[in-house]
Amino acid sequence: MSDSSDRLERDVEEVLANIEDFDWRRRQSRRPGPIRLAAQRLATGLVNRATALTPNHLLLLGALMLIVGLVIRGGGLWLAVAGIVIFVIGLFWTSRGGNPQANQPKGGYWRDRYISYEQSTQNPLRRFFRRNR
Repeated sequence: MSDSSDRLERDVEEVLANIEDFDWRRRQSRRPGPIRLAAQRLATGLVNRATALTPNHLLLLGALMLIVGLVIRGGGLWLAVAGIVIFVIGLFWTSRGGNPQANQPKGGYWRDRYISYEQSTQNPLRRFFRRNR
């Protein structure tokens, strides 16, 4: 048992001794090729556009697809059905509070002080002592 622990200890000491020689930046020093750069730009663009999507965009897109699908003859029926589905998804997202501005506290200024109209989720004692300052 001591032989295996000695061998393990020697292996660990050898790895620790050689770790300074390892080139950590070797993988990062290579420049990505043009295909990889194009793929990264495409992926970044798609993610940026997808995160900028709001429920209002879905409602508008669904309504436009529905109208265009009803006007076009032939394959327009499937476009209208897809527009209805997207419109319903936008409605559901809106009803679930998907609007980014809905998460911000609602309030206004009165006599140069900001007044919040929403109920605070703070501790009631803390709210009581803050109110009585």
